[in-house]
Amino acid sequence: MSRKKILMATAWFLSVCLISFTGISRASAHMEHHGMMMMHGGPIPFYLMNQERLGLTKEQVTKLVKLKENFMKTAIMEHARIRVLHMDIMEDMMHRKIDTGDVKKDMDKILAHKKMIMHGYLDMISRAHMVLTARQYEKVKSLWREMMMMHHGMMGHHHDMMEHHTHM
Repeated sequence: MSRKKILMATAWFLSVCLISFTGISRASAHMEHHGMMMMHGGPIPFYLMNQERLGLTKEQVTKLVKLKENFMKTAIMEHARIRVLHMDIMEDMMHRKIDTGDVKKDMDKILAHKKMIMHGYLDMISRAHMVLTARQYEKVKSLWREMMMMHHGMMGHHHDMMEHHTHM
């Protein structure tokens, strides 16, 4: 095998390892089905979509939109920093002699940026819940359960139909 092919194979392998280290696990990938909420403002879009049913005031709507926007700005900036660190790591890992100390520092920085996103998400959700009155919060929980039951009911029906077609 040529030196170039070995380097390319090594780079590919290292990038797969790096992505698996800093990316989402397969177990959490399953949660993406329900967990995409994080990058789309958590429960806030659901609150806004149901603002009439919840009886949200204009002030509540404004506060919720601002919370979502502030989180999104933070998340966008942190994700950009993570991407740059990924690029730096990949460049460092292309050398024959890798400075593992520098790479580990950059990996720790990636984890710190991910932590900033998670903490920001938690703060946004906590504040969003407090924008609602206790009655509105109980109503939103009821609407959420209703939506999830419908969603899972439809998925179950879809899976039954798919299974029916595979046995024909």
